Amino acid sequence: MKPLTDTQKQRFVKAIKYLALAIATSIAMALGLTSCNVTRTITTESKSLTQGDTAIIIQVKTIESYNAKKN
Repeated sequence: MKPLTDTQKQRFVKAIKYLALAIATSIAMALGLTSCNVTRTITTESKSLTQGDTAIIIQVKTIESYNAKKN
């Protein structure tokens, strides 16, 4: 077996880099597209003024969370 020339070595290294990039991209896409998580926060506020400067504030906060996976 003959030793590789400099041009062949450069092509080999470039091919390995492209292969590593393709694998990393595939893994990132697989992890990124398989599931999602959505959180929605709903805040409802009601104010009422009574005698003098006393204020009554009623605040209701609802947090909903959804998880989904692509089949």
